[in-house]
Amino acid sequence: MSSRSEITVTCPNCGGEHPATVWSSIDTKQDPELKKAVRDRSAFLFTCPSCGGKSYLDYGLLYHQVEDKIIIRYADSDEQAEEASGVLSLEDPSRMLQDVHKGNYLIRIVRTQNELREKLSIFDEGLDDRIIEIFKIYVLATFRNEHPDCKSIEMLYVKYQGKNSIQIIADGKTCGTAEIPAKFYTELCVKYSGVLEDMRKDQPYINRKWALDLMGLHP
Repeated sequence: MSSRSEITVTCPNCGGEHPATVWSSIDTKQDPELKKAVRDRSAFLFTCPSCGGKSYLDYGLLYHQVEDKIIIRYADSDEQAEEASGVLSLEDPSRMLQDVHKGNYLIRIVRTQNELREKLSIFDEGLDDRIIEIFKIYVLATFRNEHPDCKSIEMLYVKYQGKNSIQIIADGKTCGTAEIPAKFYTELCVKYSGVLEDMRKDQPYINRKWALDLMGLHP
C-alpha cells in the first residue's frame, strides 16, 4: 500500500520553512494518479506557499505498479541499497513478498530519480532494459572516442520525436540523442538470447556495470 509522511522543507528561493509530503512507498492500485505523478516528477515537486517558488525534492521510495507486477526500489543511499538488495524491504511483506520469491515480479533497484523514471519509460514501451543497457555501451564507446576529455557521461532512454533514443548527458550538459535502430535492437535480442534469463528472473541491478560485466568489458 502507499505510505506517505510530512517533512519540513526549506524553500531555496525565500528561505521559508514549510511542510511537504514525501512518499516512502507508492501503490498504483491504491493511488493510480501517482503513476503519472512519478513519471512527470510532480510527485517530487514542492511549491512554496509563501513565495510560490517551485523546487524538486529527492528521496528514496518503493514504487509498486500492481497491475503489471513491477517493483522498482529507488534507493537514495548506500544503506537503502544494501537493505533493498536483501529482501527488498517491503513494508507489508506477506503476500507481495511471497509473489516476489515465486518470480512473479519484475524487480529493479535504481540509485537515482532519473533511473527510476527511465526504467518506467522503458517498461511502458514494452522494451527490455537489459538490451537498452547493452546498446548504451555501443553509444558510450563512440562518444568517448569522439569526446575523450569528458569526465562523466550519463545516458538515459528517452522517447525523442517518436523514436526510441538514448539521451547523452556529458559533464552535466545534454549533448544530444542517439536513435536506437529497431533492427539493431532486434539483433541484440537475438545475440544475447542464449545468455539472458527471463526479465522477471534476472538480478535487480541492471545498469552500466551490469552491461560491461556481461560483455566482458571494463570501465
